[in-house]
Amino acid sequence: MSHWTKVKLKVTDEELVKKALTRMGFKYELGNFTVSEYGSSEKAEIKLDKSLGLSRQTDGTWAFVGDPYHCSTQNLRRYYGKVDQLSTELSTSYAVEEAKTALEAQSFFCTENENAQVGKDGLIHMTFERYF
Repeated sequence: MSHWTKVKLKVTDEELVKKALTRMGFKYELGNFTVSEYGSSEKAEIKLDKSLGLSRQTDGTWAFVGDPYHCSTQNLRRYYGKVDQLSTELSTSYAVEEAKTALEAQSFFCTENENAQVGKDGLIHMTFERYF
């Protein structure tokens, strides 16, 4: 039985997607790939594993394609049946990287919680400062 999925994300900037994947601890390859399993396949421009990747959609957003069950690493396999959770975590990491990049472009620098860990209140608290 196949669990092939395609989950669209609201992320568009490829550089921020790559930073978010790195923040999450994933290794990836860039290029033109086909991820496949059980006779199902999809194109992917970012490959996380032979059976899971990210595909650029016609509207400019990205979508997870594939089936985490067949991934070779436990880090990805743990998302079997939980691709929505994987999407949420990528979206969160993307938002952190987006904010960090925008603030650094305005000469702000992260001085606390560089790794953007979730606090006890369920929020991510990061402190940025700017020196004149």
